[in-house]
Amino acid sequence: MSDRYDIHELMVCRIASEMTDDEDLVTILGSFTPLAYASYMLAKLTHAPDAWMVGYNSIGMPAVELSFTGAEAAAYRGAYARNSFTPNGHLVHLGTHGLLECVSAAQMDGDGAINLSVIGPYDSPKVRLPGGAGAPEVVQNYRKVVAYFSKHDARTLVKKVDFATGRRTPVSKDAREKLGLVTDGPVTIVTPLAVLAKSDDDRPFAIESLHPGVTAEEVVENTGFELEVPADIPTTTEPTDEQVKLLRETIDPLGTVRFDFLGGAERLAYLDEVLAKEWARAEALLAKG
Repeated sequence: MSDRYDIHELMVCRIASEMTDDEDLVTILGSFTPLAYASYMLAKLTHAPDAWMVGYNSIGMPAVELSFTGAEAAAYRGAYARNSFTPNGHLVHLGTHGLLECVSAAQMDGDGAINLSVIGPYDSPKVRLPGGAGAPEVVQNYRKVVAYFSKHDARTLVKKVDFATGRRTPVSKDAREKLGLVTDGPVTIVTPLAVLAKSDDDRPFAIESLHPGVTAEEVVENTGFELEVPADIPTTTEPTDEQVKLLRETIDPLGTVRFDFLGGAERLAYLDEVLAKEWARAEALLAKG
């Protein structure tokens, strides 16, 4: 890819570009997913300094350093106000003020459905997943839906999900207007290979851009649903030196984003490593008085 940045940093920068600081729109952070959080913080520190963010039910939170143990406290400490979960849901989710919340899932299909529930039959699954929480409301009621995945393969981007935890249906502007749904923005998928987008119910996801060094054939071969392949596909914009520096030194010096790209035992070991760093830093601060 590049000796200047890692693939997850390119993905963070692409997702960050979706965030704006329009006055009537709010970015909801949801549960702590490092890659998504890094994207929000990067946007806040660069092109969207006035963006409103709601995280951990803190209203108007600032950009914070990512931490498995300290991000929530930092969000509350610097926020303008606090609210409870239910009022936030009515104000933002159901009030359609939500601008952007990234989602990730075990599966996503060509109709824009996500699966966070089960792999295999629902009554006797091979794997039971954590469930959708607020995901069904998010994917349907937000202005922009961005799904990201640490892998791009036919087991993740499937022809049809085993269980639809939620879906963005319909996606076409006119069809959504008839149902009283917000109409802004396509469904966007960001992976380590490419960016895919869908804004028309009668057409499949299209390859919006290819990451440096990736071919359209490679993307098609690793996608389980039909793709529209434009004749001229641009290359995904690469991170700037400033963005890479902000991510590594200010936003995520502990490297929490890498957690999203690990699985199984690797995740547990990496989590222990990050938590040890956080504990050591806390002890050092206490020692200073």
